Amino acid sequence: MNWITTNIRFPEDMYMELKIEAARRRMSVAAVIRQRLTDKKKRSPAEVTRIMRGIKKLADENARQNPGISFSKKLIEMRYEQ
Repeated sequence: MNWITTNIRFPEDMYMELKIEAARRRMSVAAVIRQRLTDKKKRSPAEVTRIMRGIKKLADENARQNPGISFSKKLIEMRYEQ
């Protein structure tokens, strides 16, 4: 297989999400992106609704326990900490 190298621009928050996912899965960011591009699995509307409810529940609990904190901003700050 021949490989081609390219540059892709992402908004910083999206890039940080990719970095976190890559670290969690012990993969490179490039591997995560390739997997997402080739993943053909389609979720049913019921499954998407169930997942979104779970995410909303976690986000609400997180906001309740940490009022006024933006975790996206905190991750960005941590990235540039010296």
